[in-house]
Amino acid sequence: MKGLRVFIVEDEAILLCDLEDMVTHIGLEIVGSATSLDQAIKLVSSGLEIDVALLDMNLNGESSDPVADLLLEKGAGLLFVSGYGRHGLSDRFSDCHVLQKPYDETKLSNALQRLLASQT
Repeated sequence: MKGLRVFIVEDEAILLCDLEDMVTHIGLEIVGSATSLDQAIKLVSSGLEIDVALLDMNLNGESSDPVADLLLEKGAGLLFVSGYGRHGLSDRFSDCHVLQKPYDETKLSNALQRLLASQT
């Protein structure tokens, strides 16, 4: 997993900081992060090279589905990170991986490994 380019979308600043710390501690590269849907769409559209995206499902009351669609078009793997679990996932993303909040570094690492294994 070392060197994996990760993009993070999380609207809660404290959770974003924790997630960034966990991702870097695992040894992955953060290529960008966003706290809103508009910011995420702009960054993804800017040409960032993204291997995997960690997406909160609900961004200040807006669904992250539009940015998820863009990321899939770019071939990025998606790991939805949410307190809603699979229940908050749109049907069209039913094949995507979900990490239920609360999580820790071990759960995050295991979820990323499962995601990567499913892509090969």
